[in-house]
Amino acid sequence: MKVEYLDQRMEDGSRLFAITQDRISWADLRHHLERLYGVEVLQFITDGVVEGWLDFRYFGQQFSVNNPMGEYWFFVQDPTCSSFPLSELMAHLRKWQAAA
Repeated sequence: MKVEYLDQRMEDGSRLFAITQDRISWADLRHHLERLYGVEVLQFITDGVVEGWLDFRYFGQQFSVNNPMGEYWFFVQDPTCSSFPLSELMAHLRKWQAAA
């Protein structure tokens, strides 16, 4: 599986920066993110059937993950977020993808 890198600005001002397939459960994704030093999970909400949102903080930035259309979409609240936290998250996601 591949992690697609993006720089797409959303209407709410956030930035969609990565998309990956959701062939892994929310629980596994959350566990994998929490293994990255400095990640603080803030909230997880789901309808229990189709869709969920996971909010977390990393390097002082607010991030969200949503799973529409069989993919995980990764957002950063501040569209001007430096490339360092984004690249660290993407590298961590690629490790997860390689192991899946």
